[in-house]
Amino acid sequence: MLHLCPITRLRDRLGGYVRLVAHDGDRVMITRNGKELAGLVPARELALLDAAATRSLDYKAYQVAQELMRWRIVKEGLEEVGR
Repeated sequence: MLHLCPITRLRDRLGGYVRLVAHDGDRVMITRNGKELAGLVPARELALLDAAATRSLDYKAYQVAQELMRWRIVKEGLEEVGR
């Protein structure tokens, strides 16, 4: 379940919100003046998010490497044609 929590309330009741997140698996959206600032999520979800971000960056690097390899092959082919 997602709970909205103004930062002032979070400051006063941090322990309760941490228990809610850690034990119940709930999430807390921290707000200030109605605007979303940050969130509290269970540690296991944070680890999954971090792993997903890492895989995403690894895939992006793979795509860039493939593109560079294609350009290298084209360049070598053009150099052979020019000889």
